[in-house]
Amino acid sequence: MEENKVNSAEPMNTGVRGDVPAKISAWTKVKKFLCQEVTIPLTPKQEKVFQEVHDFWHQDVTWKGFKEFWLQEIEITL
Repeated sequence: MEENKVNSAEPMNTGVRGDVPAKISAWTKVKKFLCQEVTIPLTPKQEKVFQEVHDFWHQDVTWKGFKEFWLQEIEITL
């Protein structure tokens, strides 16, 4: 029996051009529309607020900080 050997360095001839897709599906169009890059210019005040929100959501939360918050002394004045 003769074995068919394929050289992996050579591209296989499938009859379809590699530089263009054979068919553009509806999902490809939707994905391309939804995943496009959007650039929104911000004012300096908006940038500051955005940075503060970002810093708040990405702050490190440790057990020590959690413990200190819940076990802090509370002064009650009447």
